[in-house]
Amino acid sequence: MRNGIKKLAATGAVGASLLGLSLVGATGAQADSQDGCPYPYVCVYDDYTNDARIVAQFRDITGYYQSTYHGPGFSVVNTRNQDTVWIRMNYGAGDIYRCLSNATQGYNSIGSMGTITGIKITSNTSC
Repeated sequence: MRNGIKKLAATGAVGASLLGLSLVGATGAQADSQDGCPYPYVCVYDDYTNDARIVAQFRDITGYYQSTYHGPGFSVVNTRNQDTVWIRMNYGAGDIYRCLSNATQGYNSIGSMGTITGIKITSNTSC
């Protein structure tokens, strides 16, 4: 049942967009994973298409942004059940920040044409 709810929430999120950012569709290959990203990780993909590869994984809750550099054109998936993730990204005119909900919410993935420069996992249950 839990996996079905996650699939339904992720599928509903696919049609949404925010400021030109498209969401990564979820396939829910197995319980507690999404798009090949295992629980409890936050995964960065090299693209935002269905054949994207995982290029980085993060697991630790931190009070700071963990530096990473991927893009342009990346996607991120949060499989953590209770924690939110802040993404620092750049489109060439400075950094912007987006929050990804935990895996039990609808907005737990993002795809972007920008460049990701940092990830911060927090113990907050919502953005």
